[in-house]
Amino acid sequence: MKQIKAYVRPALVDHVIDMIEDQSADSPGVAASEVRVYGHPEDTNPMERSHLAKLEIVVREEEVQGVVDIILEHAQTGHSGDGAIYVTEVVEAIRIRNGERDREAVHSVFEKPDSV
Repeated sequence: MKQIKAYVRPALVDHVIDMIEDQSADSPGVAASEVRVYGHPEDTNPMERSHLAKLEIVVREEEVQGVVDIILEHAQTGHSGDGAIYVTEVVEAIRIRNGERDREAVHSVFEKPDSV
């Protein structure tokens, strides 16, 4: 399992989340929060402060590239300040509600639910 942390423009958060959700009725949960970031925009020496939104998403390993592609496609404006994406390993996931662990605790982004 992997965790994707994406720092994106606040105005694009809802759109990015909607595009992830459109991939499946059983899409992963997304934690979103507003953050202040400090960095060096292109060709500047002093650090500048800006506001971005941080999205945190845990997905199965085989789904990482698809989610990253969705974020890139829908959060990229081509201007400085678009943000960044980081992918890290998740050692363990536990769903508090029922104790499910690891793959069972993480919703699939791209699997379609069985028809009834």
